[in-house]
Amino acid sequence: MLKSDGAFISILGNGLPAERFYISEHSNDDSFQGGDWVRENVVSGPDGLRLDVTATGNPKKPYGLAEVSVLGTYGYGRYETIMRPAKGSGLVSAFFTYTGPYFGNPHDEIDIEFVGKDTSIVELNYFHKGKTGNSARIKLPFDASQQDHLYAFDWKPEGISWYVDGKLIYQTPVNDPHLPKNAGRLFVSNWTGKKELQQWHGAPDFGDRGSAYYSCISYTPLGENTRRCADIFQPGTQFPAAGE
Repeated sequence: MLKSDGAFISILGNGLPAERFYISEHSNDDSFQGGDWVRENVVSGPDGLRLDVTATGNPKKPYGLAEVSVLGTYGYGRYETIMRPAKGSGLVSAFFTYTGPYFGNPHDEIDIEFVGKDTSIVELNYFHKGKTGNSARIKLPFDASQQDHLYAFDWKPEGISWYVDGKLIYQTPVNDPHLPKNAGRLFVSNWTGKKELQQWHGAPDFGDRGSAYYSCISYTPLGENTRRCADIFQPGTQFPAAGE
């Protein structure tokens, strides 16, 4: 069993506790992102956590991006979020686990992503040692940018299962060699990429700002039964987040 920190649930809004969260604030010169992570683009308020991509007016770094991670490392178990992705070509809203060379590990990752040019599709992916598995693009019966929904994945040694509003939408193949094997950090982000990624996410077309919203994040270790985002999710409504 992977070494992991314990269960948590964070209802987001009106401040991010420093003992739980880290706000990214650094340059992305050597990455595929189309700008730097900007602390001021992470805004906590009554609608939960708002992550902004903003136009900077700087042609060398035209956009400011937003990313928050949960301190600690997390392994097998159930990961949940209540979120509303950003709408607009060029935007990518994500909920994912990641570890890599910076943390002394190979690149392992599990993703839930929305590309803002079509927020009726959720993109699911996973990596082991930098190699991707059988990724999927799932058509949803709604526009995810219009209201909050519950997104989750169960990560077990034998596979990964993804859920939307409690319904199973995708599972990894049996005996998949690309299943992640290393515990990682949990992230939420809203970003746009450099020009070479526009074939995927589209050319930026979202005005001065594109915003994604997250009102709850939770983790339950494998084999445990703890409080999670599903316990507070109200289908068809926007969750009024406040406090932790």
